[in-house]
Amino acid sequence: MTCDGGFYDVIFRALAACNDKHISPNQTRDSVAMAHTMDAYRNHFRYGNANAKGIFYIDGKYLTLGFKDKDTEVIPFFAELTHVNGIPVDKYVAKYNSRVNSANRWDFKHKKAWASSLFDPRIIYKTDKFTWTVVIDGKPQTFDMTGLAYNIPRVKSDNGAYKVNYFDRDSTLYIRIPEMKIGQAEWLENQIASHKGKAIRRVIIDVRGNGGGNDMTWHRVLSAIIDRPLHYSIRQAVKDLSVLGGEYTDPREIKVYGDRLTAFLDEDSETTLQPSDRTIGYSGTIYIMFDHNIFSSTYALLSACLSSDRLVSVGRPSGFLGGLGGTPWGDILRHSRFSYRYPITLEITDADAANPETYYKDQVEIEVWPTIEQLRTQTFYDGGQHTEDFLYNHDWVFRRILEESKKYKNENI
Repeated sequence: MTCDGGFYDVIFRALAACNDKHISPNQTRDSVAMAHTMDAYRNHFRYGNANAKGIFYIDGKYLTLGFKDKDTEVIPFFAELTHVNGIPVDKYVAKYNSRVNSANRWDFKHKKAWASSLFDPRIIYKTDKFTWTVVIDGKPQTFDMTGLAYNIPRVKSDNGAYKVNYFDRDSTLYIRIPEMKIGQAEWLENQIASHKGKAIRRVIIDVRGNGGGNDMTWHRVLSAIIDRPLHYSIRQAVKDLSVLGGEYTDPREIKVYGDRLTAFLDEDSETTLQPSDRTIGYSGTIYIMFDHNIFSSTYALLSACLSSDRLVSVGRPSGFLGGLGGTPWGDILRHSRFSYRYPITLEITDADAANPETYYKDQVEIEVWPTIEQLRTQTFYDGGQHTEDFLYNHDWVFRRILEESKKYKNENI
């Protein structure tokens, strides 16, 4: 490194390589250092989420959202994207897009990095252009993306609404949790309790698009549903046990990607959920809907699904390193005063050193991906995507759960 630019480039590439949005530049009490850090971050080297263009990623391919020039659509929805600045899109994602923090995920099926947003190349390496090459009506066409804006469908959305609905048609209790917000837990509990005594064939919890929050939110929701204790195992790994300052059992040394860590069984974490005083006493399987837009404490719920026979995860993997961990800790580089934060643990329950995929706690037990036509219907549906009509008639994950649950007799009926 011969200049500040080189230093920040190395730091941010290291942050991006961690593939965890908890790892980022951090606030510090040293206001001068923070001002310098953020000035470089936002202005001089321009890493971050600015100037990103969203895309669909399905089965190894990238499909476009709609883009327009003023009022004229020039790139339609669901055209296949093949190149960015003349670089094949897979190569661009692996080599350039990864230099923006949290931009990339890993696709184990196709053995490659993928992204839900492609960043303006001008912010990550020296260039004056930003083009996409897409296939429209069987012919490749190249567009200058700097002057194009999203062509956003004007449809109603209920993505941010908390819901507890009982569907009479087949005795299904549907719970929508868009965020693990502890302030909503009591409302959710009250709504669930209002259905006590009803015949319930299945319980479905929808956490798609849930970016996390407080684990107690999903703890309290499950406690308001179950008829008996729910158990799931937690094993965590840390570099140095002394940072925890608590009790641990069954320590053993493991290797994760060649790094030596100490694993332990975490007795402090709540590995058994008890039914609440107001539980509806549901005895059957609880299906939980996940997608690629979950993060943080929602991963903790997904990780619990993998080790509990009462919880079944359905949807699609995110490609991020998930699992259970601790609140991110702050740290600061001694000489530069560059401050950052990072998670201190990685959940490794059932991990297999010979199979790196087992360290990615984003697997779902029943994997369901949409078709292009299903995505098209969702994109232009003007009635709320968490309504009874959409769920039963168009939602590919919900409909798969209905099919799956018909195989089993439920004791609550």
